[in-house]
Amino acid sequence: MATRFLSPAEIQSNAFAARATYRHLVRAINLSFRGDRVVYPAAIQQAREGFIQNRKLESGSIEATQAIEHAQGVAQILRENVVQGASTGDDKYKLRFTKYTQRMDNAKTKELKGTTKSFKEIKSAQF
Repeated sequence: MATRFLSPAEIQSNAFAARATYRHLVRAINLSFRGDRVVYPAAIQQAREGFIQNRKLESGSIEATQAIEHAQGVAQILRENVVQGASTGDDKYKLRFTKYTQRMDNAKTKELKGTTKSFKEIKSAQF
């Protein structure tokens, strides 16, 4: 892996970016799992533990930047691709879509079915 040096601006903004990313991730968890008494606390705990574990990374390091990018990717996937369902009885569920939920037509969904893509490819794709 090639070594990449961070600019002074990137180093200074790393701590700010980490805090902003954490808030962004918590908001995405709130949006995706609101009202779920099992998944919501576990997701918040997992996010908190991940940020605490990565706290020891040196500010401005490549690893810290990659951890921030990963958390931002997780937040985007939670916000756009996770839909909660609530049972309405009689084996029926009501799905809770948000204004951020990514919607595709059936043809595009079939085209993507079974494909494995990196987050970078998904993020840059235009649907």
